Formats: sequence, C-alpha cells, structure tokens
Amino acid sequence: MAHCNNISTTDFDSIFNNWNKKVYHYALNKTHSKYIAEETVQRVFIKLWKNLVHRNIPINIEAQIFTISKTILLDVIKEETNRRKLFITDNKESFDVSPLDIFQTKELDYQIQRAIESMPATRKEIFQLSRFEQLSYKEIAHKLSISPKTVENHIHLALKTLRKILFRSIFIFYFLF
Repeated sequence: MAHCNNISTTDFDSIFNNWNKKVYHYALNKTHSKYIAEETVQRVFIKLWKNLVHRNIPINIEAQIFTISKTILLDVIKEETNRRKLFITDNKESFDVSPLDIFQTKELDYQIQRAIESMPATRKEIFQLSRFEQLSYKEIAHKLSISPKTVENHIHLALKTLRKILFRSIFIFYFLF
C-alpha cells in the first residue's frame, strides 16, 4: 500500500507490521539505544495514525513514515538529553568525588586508550568511527569499502578486548581498595 486515504484499522495494522522493524532499526542504528528506538517506533505510529485517520487526500506512506521518523527521533534524543542534564543538575550536590574516584577514572581512561591504541589499525579505525564519530555500520562500511559484516566483526572484537580490560580494572580496584 503506497498511498492511503481515510484509513481503516486493518490497513493501519498492515502498515505497522510492514514498517515498525524498519523504523526501529533506523533509530537503533542512529542512537545505539534500544530505549530510544522503541520510544521512536511508538511515537511514529501514534503520529502516523493521527495524521491518517481523517485524511481525505492521498499520501505516500513510505515518505510520511520516514519524515515522521526523523522528526520524532530528534525529539526523543533532545528529550533524553534534557532529562539527563536535569538529572545531573538535580543530583550535583550528591556527587562527592574523592581523590580515589578521580584516580580510578583517570586510570580506567588510560587503560581504555591504551587498549584502543593497541588494536590493529583497521579495527582501531572502525571502532573510532563507530564510537567517537557515531557512524552506523553501513556508513563505516561504505567509507572504508568493506562489508557491514566486517565492520560488525571488528566492533565485536574491539568491545571484547575492552570488556576484558574493564573487568580486570574493576576486579583490581574492588579488591585493592
């Protein structure tokens, strides 16, 4: 169904079933957050329903879904950012940072940077593009002329390395201090 006039619930169910996973993966690829992806899907289809239920002119459903998805995703990201800022501001007084906390944080940052620097060049580049420049796997694959599966494998191996380092660091700090 490419175009739609005054829509029935059956038609809308069909649209939802055909498009909800695509919207979810779009949001997940952009944010790497299941919560934000789920919230985006929910709001996109609520808004789509409101837009379609009384509309008497034909519209392109695919274009409508992607336009709404982009707008809603930005709204959800802004709301989540503001919520986190508010949480930090409200709880600023309750954060007592000790010299030990500062030392542990700096040491952990150092260990992570050292681990990233020790990665093979391609893995390091892929990891930095994913985590620091926030490119999707497809964007990285296109940029480096490799397959998205190769990108996924490199990210998996990089995270596996970082998890080992984090586990060791947490283990050491827990038992020494």
